[in-house]
Amino acid sequence: MDNWLWWIMTCMCSLYFVILLLDFNKPQQKLMELIDSQELRRIEMEGRLQRLQEETEEMNSRLEDLDLQWDSQEERRKDLLPEANARRMKLVSAGPFSMGGRDEDVPAAERPVHTVYLSAYNIDPFPVTNADYREFVNCTGYKAPINWQRGTFPTGMGRHPVTNVSWQDAKAYCDWTGVRLSSEAEWEKAARGDDERPYPWGGRFVEGERCNSTNFYGTTTPVDEFPDGRSPFGLWDMAGNVYEWINDHYDKEYYKTSPATNPKGPEGGQERVVRGGDYQETRAGVRCTHRTGQAETYNRDNIGFRVGMDAE
Repeated sequence: MDNWLWWIMTCMCSLYFVILLLDFNKPQQKLMELIDSQELRRIEMEGRLQRLQEETEEMNSRLEDLDLQWDSQEERRKDLLPEANARRMKLVSAGPFSMGGRDEDVPAAERPVHTVYLSAYNIDPFPVTNADYREFVNCTGYKAPINWQRGTFPTGMGRHPVTNVSWQDAKAYCDWTGVRLSSEAEWEKAARGDDERPYPWGGRFVEGERCNSTNFYGTTTPVDEFPDGRSPFGLWDMAGNVYEWINDHYDKEYYKTSPATNPKGPEGGQERVVRGGDYQETRAGVRCTHRTGQAETYNRDNIGFRVGMDAE
């Protein structure tokens, strides 16, 4: 009986120790399971990382290819620009013309009349429009004029001259399109020809019929609104609608010392020339000889610009 009791007690003790041992091993088993789980997760993350690295390398390779294609297209665009620009522009032939005004009421800044010889050059028949400028903004990410909303001009204003652009904005547009702003002498010759006419169309001012001035319309008009107001070289809107930025610095005394051949304006100054008058100007302000200046950073709703380029 004692042997049986001893055996039973021994079995119970052994069972108790086995249970204790199993309970003791449970945390270790959980730890091992957790380690195994983390190892599987590590292997999975390494696989994902490797796939991401491969995808990144593939994406970088694609971006490099796209950059090369973009550079190639940009070079091709630049190569085609001179011919494309020349096709749409008007050629002003080389020769002399009289620059400045003779009338007694002409401001001192427009005197004296002096003969200027210009080499041949090209000039756009229209001022740069909102539609033209939007293409520049969309392609380059350049800032839009302050009167635009969501990166585009107001509805129905595509053929109106772009405004609220500074001289610096106009220069950026010219650099992108492979053109330049005209010199003051180039602009005046293109506006009046060589017969000293006071207005692009001739000698008689007609309110509201040949240009947008004297606040007759109260705002800008499309650049092709006045066919009877074209200059001798077939240029539109050389009088009224909006002033146009010129490349030259402004100096009201410049005509007294201006070179006789291809003058480029003073070497420096605080302002750039603007020409042509705007939709609010009087008849005196839209004469071909009228000149004034504005700071390069100035931008308002009455100033735009026209582009030109050297003739080949």
